[in-house]
Amino acid sequence: MIITFGKLRISDLGDPYWNKEYELACPVKKLGIVDLYMTTHHGTATSGAPQIVHALHPRVAIMNNCADKGGSIRAWTTIENSPGLEDLWQLHYSNEGGKEHNVAEKFIANPSAEGDKGYAIEVVAHPDGSFTVRNDRNQFEKTWRK
Repeated sequence: MIITFGKLRISDLGDPYWNKEYELACPVKKLGIVDLYMTTHHGTATSGAPQIVHALHPRVAIMNNCADKGGSIRAWTTIENSPGLEDLWQLHYSNEGGKEHNVAEKFIANPSAEGDKGYAIEVVAHPDGSFTVRNDRNQFEKTWRK
């Protein structure tokens, strides 16, 4: 689904596999570009095809992973290498990713599986296309404007 709120565009495509994502981007980019990309399938290696992520050209991505589900090195690398990406946020630290394939701790809502408090990543959206992403754990936030 593509969510449009005024000038803001958010993609939340659910859990498609690579072949279905590929069909949305090749040979024609069917979805256009977005401001915010919610990772597909929790950032597992079976989703997050470079063709769809790069075609969406997100400014910001949120990986809705768990410590041991999603957050794959393959998906993380695809997002990190996406043209135009300014920031990637993660719901949990990815044990698979280790130090090299996780974002800085201030961008992770739950940096440790031990003592997980269920912190969230919040998005506050405005019809002018601006939006703020906030880490519920530490209140760190960033705002993007159109």
